Amino acid sequence: MMKRAVIVLNTAVLLIIFSFYGCSIADQTNSGLESDPSTTISPGTTTHIVEMTADYEFVPSYLTIKQGDSVKWVVTGNKPHEVASGPVIETEDGREGVSDGLWKTGKMASGSFTYTFHSTGTFPYYCDSHVDVGMIGTITVK
Repeated sequence: MMKRAVIVLNTAVLLIIFSFYGCSIADQTNSGLESDPSTTISPGTTTHIVEMTADYEFVPSYLTIKQGDSVKWVVTGNKPHEVASGPVIETEDGREGVSDGLWKTGKMASGSFTYTFHSTGTFPYYCDSHVDVGMIGTITVK
């Protein structure tokens, strides 16, 4: 009877150890990925970096990527920026961005924003605060 109790106890201990081991593997595999589907990295895709500079520029401002790739806009200077999708039009008061609703961030003094392009086409974008000084860009997805 004692032998049976030791075997059951050892089996339970091993099950507990393997359960914790399995959890730690899952945590390590997913570490660093956000739950937002626009930032999930799929095999064969690339995340392209666009800097939002203190000189009121997107660098690079024109980018050609593949369908399924992501673009990560990163604030690199000490000036806050936002990034919104849509065309820029000329008005009598100057340039004005017209959001098409695909994405629009709030003002970011630091940090980044990532968007994954699931369809092909040409996607203009702009910084709403600095569109008048030419802070505009275009993503072409092939």
